[in-house]
Amino acid sequence: MRTRFLKVTVAVAMVALSAAACGQASDNGGSGSSTGGGGSEGSYVFLPKSLNNPYWVDARKGMEDEAKKLGVKAEFLGPDTDDAAKQASIFESILAKNPLGIAISPNDPASVREIIVRATEMGIPVIAWDGPVPDSKVLGYIGTDNVAAGEKEGEALAQAIGNKGKVAIIIGNLGATNLNQRLEGVKKALAKYPDIQIVATEESGESVATAQSKAETVLQAHPDLVGFAGIGGSDLPGIAGALKSANKCGSTKAVGFDVVPQGIDGMKAGCVNALISQKPFGMTAQALQILVDFHTKKSTLKPNFNVDTGVEVVTPDTLDEFLKTTH
Repeated sequence: MRTRFLKVTVAVAMVALSAAACGQASDNGGSGSSTGGGGSEGSYVFLPKSLNNPYWVDARKGMEDEAKKLGVKAEFLGPDTDDAAKQASIFESILAKNPLGIAISPNDPASVREIIVRATEMGIPVIAWDGPVPDSKVLGYIGTDNVAAGEKEGEALAQAIGNKGKVAIIIGNLGATNLNQRLEGVKKALAKYPDIQIVATEESGESVATAQSKAETVLQAHPDLVGFAGIGGSDLPGIAGALKSANKCGSTKAVGFDVVPQGIDGMKAGCVNALISQKPFGMTAQALQILVDFHTKKSTLKPNFNVDTGVEVVTPDTLDEFLKTTH
């Protein structure tokens, strides 16, 4: 899926992952994909939270398309599932190969701050991408304004349920800063509606299967539930599966991130009411261009930059048009 390009001061370019089945084993204990040649030396490296999240498929496609255009090497390396320790270990291992630049989306910011310091001391530009690393030595952040995106999701849920009723939230990882920011935004939006009650918040570990299991448990505990919000990329597909199994598609509303095949299928089946698109193809492309510009000393961005790549709310009424313009 090719999401529309985003325009900032920077052009485009690459890297991303091969979601789970598309990944290949790397020499550092993680999995990932690469273009332009193997090995981290002479490469730009992206470190996602995990490889089992369908969100990363578009990012991988952005990598494959734009890395070729730029003529650079790029790798996307991460743990198979959300695992802060494994992600930090992969980060440590690539420093020995002296990559040209690193973009990180941290599971736990605290686990990578010291590694970022060492990378910076080695002269390797490091940026936060997709998820921020607060109070660190990263040069800046490119990705979604997650609080604002969460507010849009909360408003979409409120609209879907008629501004009243019991709702539940499934979140990928309570240790991830970006997901907590989305959660903050959802709660902020729902707080405007006194007749909406959040009755459960469950963690999925960014696993579709776990998200479905947690959603099924919530449905059993709250048969009068009127809506779900999925915070991570694996959460909404799991929620949709739970609603389908319980024959509650349509009666219990569901909104969440991102416009991935499972979410699209869920919307077409009547199990999903709104998808929040983060435009991962263009986000990753811009992130690579930023790294290239810092490596070549051509960047016009100042330290502590913040590039908001924006989101788009997709509903059943706008899905077909969205897909026409992003494929």
